[in-house]
Amino acid sequence: MYYHYVVLKKGEEYLAALTNPNTQWELGHYYDQGYAFCMDVSAFNASSAVEVAKQNEKSEIIRLQAQLNLLQKDYQKLMQENQSLRFGNRYGQGSSINAINPLEVFGFASAPDQKELKSRYRQLSQKFHPDKGGSNFLMQLVREEYEQLRKS
Repeated sequence: MYYHYVVLKKGEEYLAALTNPNTQWELGHYYDQGYAFCMDVSAFNASSAVEVAKQNEKSEIIRLQAQLNLLQKDYQKLMQENQSLRFGNRYGQGSSINAINPLEVFGFASAPDQKELKSRYRQLSQKFHPDKGGSNFLMQLVREEYEQLRKS
């Protein structure tokens, strides 16, 4: 028969407390002694509850490390995209994203006609659209700069 335990941890020490109507009061006592909540576990006895908690904690740490690695790769990708953007304005170089030269975003040396602009916008949209593996940030940048060029 399985019992429900609350597993607590203090440093490397684990403690399994059988849940009952007084569990909340007992947990306060353990928290005062420096224990922290680890997880709820169903097990045959306290020692097996501790073992289950240790295994689950290790798998959770592995899952979180893998997630952290993916986030670090995404961060590196965004930093590379950011480095590849050239910031400037119509009068020279700037350092703010608000000062991006729309012509540089679209790869034009001089002001294009509306047909060329629309064609290049479609190409960049297909390349940077998030549904096709692109970046939300770059897609938004392309849209904003397209609107700015279209109006000028």
